[in-house]
Amino acid sequence: MTQRFDAYRRLEPDPRARTFAAGFAATLHDPLWFLARQWQLGEHQGENASTPVMVDLNAVHAPIRPEPGSPDRDPTTVPAEAIVEAEPDEWWTIGRRIRVGAAVASRAAATLAGTGPEYRLAGPPPPYGDFGRRLPPPYGRLAGGFDGYSLWRDRTELGLTEGDFAGLGIPTAQPANHWQSDELVYEAGFPAGEGQLRLRRHRGGRVDWFSADAEASPPAGGPPATADAVSQTVTCYPTQLQYPGAPLPRWWEIEDAAVDIGGYPPDTSHFATTLLIDLIASHSDDWFVFPVPAKAGHLLTVQQPIVTDGFGRTYPLALPADWSLFRTTGLDDDSLVVWLRTLTPSEGPVIEHVLLGRDEYSDVLWAVEQQIAGHTLANPDRTPAEEAANPTFALPDRDGEPGERQWFTYVPGRGQTAYWHPYEIDDRPGADGVPRRRFVQRRMADLSRTRPELLPAPTAELLRVRQGTTETVHEIEPAIVPSIGIVLERRYHFARDVLGHPLLWLSSRRTPSLNPPGTTMRFDVLTEGRPGTPT
Repeated sequence: MTQRFDAYRRLEPDPRARTFAAGFAATLHDPLWFLARQWQLGEHQGENASTPVMVDLNAVHAPIRPEPGSPDRDPTTVPAEAIVEAEPDEWWTIGRRIRVGAAVASRAAATLAGTGPEYRLAGPPPPYGDFGRRLPPPYGRLAGGFDGYSLWRDRTELGLTEGDFAGLGIPTAQPANHWQSDELVYEAGFPAGEGQLRLRRHRGGRVDWFSADAEASPPAGGPPATADAVSQTVTCYPTQLQYPGAPLPRWWEIEDAAVDIGGYPPDTSHFATTLLIDLIASHSDDWFVFPVPAKAGHLLTVQQPIVTDGFGRTYPLALPADWSLFRTTGLDDDSLVVWLRTLTPSEGPVIEHVLLGRDEYSDVLWAVEQQIAGHTLANPDRTPAEEAANPTFALPDRDGEPGERQWFTYVPGRGQTAYWHPYEIDDRPGADGVPRRRFVQRRMADLSRTRPELLPAPTAELLRVRQGTTETVHEIEPAIVPSIGIVLERRYHFARDVLGHPLLWLSSRRTPSLNPPGTTMRFDVLTEGRPGTPT
């Protein structure tokens, strides 16, 4: 009988017979590619340079002191946005206005008897819950109750005493208002060192090193310069600069092929990206970075940095004298402003939304109120009684026989809309007595009725200027309103300071608009009519 034998051969690795000679030899199948890559990155250019291994420096931390108008808000613990954008009456949220109004009404019922409707809540904004969901029931059922903020503001005129508001938690110290109503920006000054950090024309939002300029003199009324700067000797260790796609110095470590630095065009608005191509093309593996300790809310100054290389030699590190990426105007090249700021504050719904746009034909600026107290505005409806008390003009009557004498009727312009407020150009005296051109707020009247009727005045705080208990006419600098218009928004922001205390402040923001307001108002005309037609 024939027998069959199957034989198998299998290759198996034997770790006990492993040799490391091939790995240490680093044999390459294409060494020319590596040589070309090194030549492309400039690694064949020799320099008489060593590797830095240690840096000794002296870091001076000068705290940014509180703004004179808000001495209770320390920039070293409170984010800068909550200080710059603060308003004197931001404590009065709708819930507090309702609570204080109800408490004072029960305490001083006799004093408040007969007060007008201006001291009551007409249309409270609807509350919002988590994820923007509307909470039932809204504050609408509380309309008609006393407004605690109005009572507190006019407490002297109403005859209310401090005892009527005792125990309700009303803060006695109020922050300063840095909002410039004529230029729609924020301006503030913070003492720092021997001078101050001046925020000019800040439009709201992020406050960082580029937001302020340094001035030699401290702000008027600010605290005197004190020796509150702290000097610290620091020893740090530099490391090579790394970025996606950078060449790596070790064997078998190749830069990520998915990252193409040449495929990223430099951003002209971001100076660091324009230096990226030059950094890669000129010894990108010769750049080193080292950490410098910094404190938020302080002015950092780096003094006398000494570099120690791998051979034990020391070199003084000279700072660039011709340019600095993070330089603040008015400070030395070795100083940096480090603000304490909020990264992602919680934003509430829009409380006020106003649209500004210029009418080039009549040289009039229109301010359109679109949202007030969280409500979207619509043209008010007139009751039959109001319409009967002041009716509109009769429409022109064109009936008649051919060849009959022609009559004309004067019809005033129509199309006036509530919540549209005109600003006319005018020369207004400034603080120094020099006239300045300003858009001055006016009131519109409805001339299409039997008796001229004034339209409602602005109610948005963005279009009002309060100075204590008095109110002045709002003015706007003409140069700040472009042809595309401006959007003004006012909303609450919430964050916490470094100690965990809650911070709630009102912020006004100004952004460009791509849809400026346009009006369909018509001019006064003479139209065909009949004798006896009202004129």
